[in-house]
Amino acid sequence: MFGKGGDGGAGASREAEMRRQTFIRDGSNAINQMFDTQFNDDFYKGRSKAYLDYAKPQVDDQYADARKQLTFALDRTGMLDSTGRTQKEAELTKQYDNANRNVSDKALDYENTARSNVEGSRANLISMLSATGDQQGAINAATGRAAALTAPDAFDGIGQLFGNFTSALNTQAGLEKNAALSNGTISPRYNTGLFTNGTGSVKVY
Repeated sequence: MFGKGGDGGAGASREAEMRRQTFIRDGSNAINQMFDTQFNDDFYKGRSKAYLDYAKPQVDDQYADARKQLTFALDRTGMLDSTGRTQKEAELTKQYDNANRNVSDKALDYENTARSNVEGSRANLISMLSATGDQQGAINAATGRAAALTAPDAFDGIGQLFGNFTSALNTQAGLEKNAALSNGTISPRYNTGLFTNGTGSVKVY
């Protein structure tokens, strides 16, 4: 005859499994509460805003500088009231609008990447907890991971956004000067008239 506990240890195993499941449930709740508290919509919008605050002033500064360079070029050649000015300003404004769209898109990328990283970390932590049943270990790991996820992003420089535009001004100026000095033997593909006077002579500036 079997005495008490003669179930071959099945009862103890069931109790151990029940405790493990309790640890997993309580640990998962603790991880979810920790993540839901720290990583809300304000956090994700903050990632996007941080990049906009970093990049947008640089875009505006570079745009202002490019406008100054264009204005100086037009002023030196007496073309401030020309149709050429309207064309060049339209080209510059288009590049500015594109730069702002790119910055907005990248800001959204930072927001979406943050969401993905947070949810990926949450899933990994709960998976680890399910595999080990180590509630405290999972909570400690979640605390460390949450701290890492809240660290500020390191942003790359935005580069020279209007370099091609300002470089093209200088290049076109050189082409039109050379064409004027060549007495017609050299003809640029485009002649804006911004850098030579109406008689084809080189403008002095």
